[in-house]
Amino acid sequence: MIHAAKKAAALSAAALICFAGAAAAEEAAFSLHTLGVYRSDLHDFSAEIATFYISGPASGRVIGALNAELAALARRAVKEYEQEVSSAFKDSSRPHGHLAVTLGSAVKTDNDKFFAFDIFRTEAAGSSSENHRFYCFDKKSGSLIELKDLFSPGYDYVGEISGSVKKQMRAANKSEDAHYQIAPEPGGFDAIRPDHNFYINGSGNIVICFDKYEVAPGAFGSPEFEIPYDAGNRSLSKQQLR
Repeated sequence: MIHAAKKAAALSAAALICFAGAAAAEEAAFSLHTLGVYRSDLHDFSAEIATFYISGPASGRVIGALNAELAALARRAVKEYEQEVSSAFKDSSRPHGHLAVTLGSAVKTDNDKFFAFDIFRTEAAGSSSENHRFYCFDKKSGSLIELKDLFSPGYDYVGEISGSVKKQMRAANKSEDAHYQIAPEPGGFDAIRPDHNFYINGSGNIVICFDKYEVAPGAFGSPEFEIPYDAGNRSLSKQQLR
């Protein structure tokens, strides 16, 4: 475990050098890279935690801040995993419990307008969890897009999108034997957050994303809801999305 921790620290140090070089290079295309992977396999404990970094034609400040965030995600995952392992071995040479941790990525969109990717973390320890963080770049401006950026100032995009999501949930509950939890059911979905997890897909539509267990039983995984373009076309910028 000590060797693995030193390896993780070395990766983080190398990341800072790599991040600076990537930002200075101002590469012509956005790309998601794997700097290194922390691996552990000990009895019933295992981990595969990647450190990612992004390169592309965005400002050095934007690239640097994002890459620092991605490095921090990996460091945190390694630290928490090693704490769990240390606790399991604390009083015995034979550990109790089990744990499998993964930190991975998936590119969701890479076209002439947008570059979007997902950094996901899964954990299995009796039950399982799955968390996602989505990032979406506007290739023209080189900026990271927030959900509010896609709507006119003051427009109730939270209400507009939430209504579309609930409509899709109700339809799925009726026709697909789904079990989405919707308000006023206790703990049911009522509205997205202003900074909700999302990406823009290849069709130019917003995709609203939820973590496992957030709006449905675990068997439904991490649900995604594509918002039809006309659901918010009173305020969406056609030039931005199409």
